[in-house]
Amino acid sequence: MTAPLLRDRTALITGAGRGIGLAVAQAMAEHGARVILADLAPDAAATGIAGARAVALDVTDEAATEAAFDRLAAEGWLPDIVVPNAGILHLEGVETLPADRFRAVVDVNLTGAFLTARAAARRMVADGRIIFTASLFGLRGGAQNAAYSASKFGMVGLMESMAADLAPRGILVNCVAPGQIETDMMTKLVQDRLAMGLPDPRERLRARIPLGRLGSAAELAGTYVWLASPLATYVTGQTITVDGGWQVG
Repeated sequence: MTAPLLRDRTALITGAGRGIGLAVAQAMAEHGARVILADLAPDAAATGIAGARAVALDVTDEAATEAAFDRLAAEGWLPDIVVPNAGILHLEGVETLPADRFRAVVDVNLTGAFLTARAAARRMVADGRIIFTASLFGLRGGAQNAAYSASKFGMVGLMESMAADLAPRGILVNCVAPGQIETDMMTKLVQDRLAMGLPDPRERLRARIPLGRLGSAAELAGTYVWLASPLATYVTGQTITVDGGWQVG
């Protein structure tokens, strides 16, 4: 019988209370990992995963992030797989986008990912994995999307730099770039566009995707499992797009 891909591994996922983060936590648990769900309020999500641990964490708080990793290490839960996934979205044209909204998106999406990944890297040993959640909008910009896109472009650069820094220690660092996925963030995107008097974008998105539909968080999660597994021991510094063919459509 084949052993679970992530047996004897411990994975921490930020933004794990719902959406992509929760799906990644569920998939990693199904493949044998002990999972830590880190979120502002993760308790409800953790109850659905056997053996999961919930950690309340504000990823923008440097001291709290470092303390959380120290506490996990002291209690035998130091993660060797870390997924900096927490993110927020604000849609607005660049001419009216307030600086504080721009900073807030970058603070959570990029600085929060950096603080999480740095805390992990300081404590990881060889064969550790850091897997960022980037975006198609970290590879190309989009209207009303300056803050989110800037944060995700920055994340790709952060990932590539960390991959180079950590490779000599045997720590692999990669990004998953989701395409159009049915999550709460997609729901917010639709609501924000409607509030701006713009049409619901989902039909246009489906028409652009060669597979003809939006993806699910569960479909996306397998890519994280693969990057965290022994099947991907020579993969680092890469951004893997999971988009139903969007970029070639």
